[in-house]
Amino acid sequence: MAAILRIPEKSGNEIRLAHKFVNSNVQIETGNELLLEAEGKKIDAPNTIIKYLVNKSKSELLGADKAEQAQVEEWLSFCNQSLRGVSKKEIVSNIEKKINEHLSKNTFFVGNHLTIVDVVVFGLLHSHSKSIKVNSAPNTLRWFDLIQNVVIKANNLTEEFPLFEINLDDVPEPVAPEPAKKADKKGADNKKPEGNAPAAAKVDDKAAPNAAQQQGAKPKKEKKKGEKKPAAAAPAESDQHVFSRIDLRVGYIKSCKAHEGADSLFVEQIDLGEPEGPRTIVSGLRKFYTVEQMENRFVFVVANLKPANMRGVKSFGMVLCASNAEHTAVELLEPVSTNGLKPGQRVVVDGIEGEAMESLPPKKKYWEAVQPDLNTKDDLLAYYGDKPLIVKTESGESIQLKAVTIKNGGIS
Repeated sequence: MAAILRIPEKSGNEIRLAHKFVNSNVQIETGNELLLEAEGKKIDAPNTIIKYLVNKSKSELLGADKAEQAQVEEWLSFCNQSLRGVSKKEIVSNIEKKINEHLSKNTFFVGNHLTIVDVVVFGLLHSHSKSIKVNSAPNTLRWFDLIQNVVIKANNLTEEFPLFEINLDDVPEPVAPEPAKKADKKGADNKKPEGNAPAAAKVDDKAAPNAAQQQGAKPKKEKKKGEKKPAAAAPAESDQHVFSRIDLRVGYIKSCKAHEGADSLFVEQIDLGEPEGPRTIVSGLRKFYTVEQMENRFVFVVANLKPANMRGVKSFGMVLCASNAEHTAVELLEPVSTNGLKPGQRVVVDGIEGEAMESLPPKKKYWEAVQPDLNTKDDLLAYYGDKPLIVKTESGESIQLKAVTIKNGGIS
């Protein structure tokens, strides 16, 4: 059966562009939901669909080596987190900050050559091209013009993706930051800052009334009534991979009971290796398991979600399950082996490092960015994209996660 890709009419521009750019032979149809049916699989995660299309035609676009491939994964995750399904305000903010800053030192997103990241980001930003302003995002604008020439114009895709007129004479060249000058030890405190540059230090003349006079500094200017303080600069956004922010841990269900106020819910006590004891976690699994099947087994838990009230019981985490597309079959993920497995051990992906956040901020939607790329494959093993989820034991053994029967399913 030929592969079919269904894309909603008013979304998925980046997927259409990737499909055309790699000359994919996958048939495209308009559908209510994004879905790729190929080789007996049903795939609904945008990044997984894009990588499938690229792998079949131009796999070099996924990176020339492992280091580049890891960077491609990071940027595709960024697209999921910060450019898909978010407000225009957030997209413009990313255009002007993270993207513009990265492109101030790079011609392309990865490896200084074209990768699928450039194609995907262009497809996501094309409808926002008028928001790329020369005064706030010159590097993004310069990159945008490059991609619309080497990807769109060179491949006769201007009908689907009209060119955006850019006058590069108006775009300033990137300015290299000037190295900070070391202050002269003797006269540093007497030198007046030039222009609008802030003074190196502020002297509290109430706490030390003679200090300003001794150092030759001007007296502190009194604040006028009603005068507002300048806003503090926003902290720089971390480049940490979004997956590593999620705290996935080994858990062990000590006990389980039916929720008294909901027919579909269990209330479990799950040991996560924490000194305060097991956590209370509520799961909607009564349709698929009995109490006896739930108890005394290893599971895997998303441990840093914001606690949620589930019909009067507060839940402090979520157990990971594999499911088919229709959610008529749902299975707890389990370890391939329990040898050396202990509650509290972290679930990781090789090549993605970083400390998990203590608590995921709901507005950042980090879990929502990661979850669509979690899946099982024909071997029943659990993956993030194409990389297996593993637990590394104290002995150095890597234990994989698996479903019992669900192949090519989603994980949530």
